[in-house]
Amino acid sequence: MKNIDLSKVKINLNIVLWIVVVFLLFLVNQMSNNYQLKSDLSKYRKKDKKEIEKNIDNRDKIIEKLEAENRNYKIEIQDMVIKIDSLQRIKRKIQIKYVDRISNIKIMDSEQIKNYWDEEFN
Repeated sequence: MKNIDLSKVKINLNIVLWIVVVFLLFLVNQMSNNYQLKSDLSKYRKKDKKEIEKNIDNRDKIIEKLEAENRNYKIEIQDMVIKIDSLQRIKRKIQIKYVDRISNIKIMDSEQIKNYWDEEFN
């Protein structure tokens, strides 16, 4: 065996080689662990990305459904507004007829009122 003289310290070459081998094994182990961690992190990211995309798709479907419901409600509201407008027109017509008849009745005498009621209800 050869001995290395380093300022009054003699080190056996075998010990130096073992230290280098152990250090290299340690580095290889660290690199392997780093690679494994990166691989695991990548897998988790892909999994989370898929879940997030699925949640986004579900929320998009919910939004589309709510938008469709809103369109249906708008159509129903428009129909109801049209019905209300037509009812208001009919109400005005009835009020006009009622006011006209009341004004005609007010100027009638008792005999004319009696004849009017007989004609209307008989």
